[in-house]
Amino acid sequence: MKSTKEIELKIKKFEDIGKIVLSMKSIASLNVQKAQHLINGIRDFEEEIVKGVQKVLSFFPEVQLSFKKGKKTVIVYGSDQGLCGLFNEKIGKDIQERFKDDKELEGFIVVGKKLDDVITGKKLKTFQAPVDYESIYSYASELIEFISELYVSGIINEIYVAYNQFMGIGKYRPVLKKVIPFEIERKAVYRFPPITDIEPEAILSNLIIEYIFAHIYRSYLESFLSENGVRLMNMNNASKSIEKSINRLEVEKNYYRQEEITDEIQEIISAYKVLVGEK
Repeated sequence: MKSTKEIELKIKKFEDIGKIVLSMKSIASLNVQKAQHLINGIRDFEEEIVKGVQKVLSFFPEVQLSFKKGKKTVIVYGSDQGLCGLFNEKIGKDIQERFKDDKELEGFIVVGKKLDDVITGKKLKTFQAPVDYESIYSYASELIEFISELYVSGIINEIYVAYNQFMGIGKYRPVLKKVIPFEIERKAVYRFPPITDIEPEAILSNLIIEYIFAHIYRSYLESFLSENGVRLMNMNNASKSIEKSINRLEVEKNYYRQEEITDEIQEIISAYKVLVGEK
């Protein structure tokens, strides 16, 4: 028969695990809230960049968007940490399936060690995935530097990003977007363009760099948000499971405690009968 002491030890173990889960749940919740706020900001930034490119093209009709087509790379975003279910498997398998027959694919750029295990095709490089929202900017900067080297050297001509887009806590969907080449509608040409001390081509070039960075940064945020949304859901489920286990053990402890009390009473009665019989 189990003892109440054994059950109490089990309860203590579940309580300790519950504290860890609660801590992880709090971190995931904070990451979700912060990433959602940042995504709204980067979306506004993207819109302003697009407007800026449109204005340059409208003010200076001689300036053209010129991109080469051909060699492709896909930046696929995953995670470095676990406890997020099939988060990496779904995006990895989905993207590999889409590009399995594409002869122009130069290779994948992978973000996340967990995803690196899923991507079996040619990989140009693997980067770390962020574990907190503060590090996303530096990670995006490092990645954009690598992408720029590949693009300028002619190793790649087309850039795609693939990530899990946040659809609610624990919900996401794979998204594939073409970053370069891109087309922007040229609005009515202005008769008198503004006077600038910078060549229009240089302005456009800088805007394109910001356009690429915005997509890279946003992809990090979207993936980070989705990952933490899944982890938050899993931690919620884990908390409920632990709570149920503790409640079940408490009932079991009370049951065995009643049996122990009954045995103690019987021992007292038996001892009393022996004492009375001796008298």
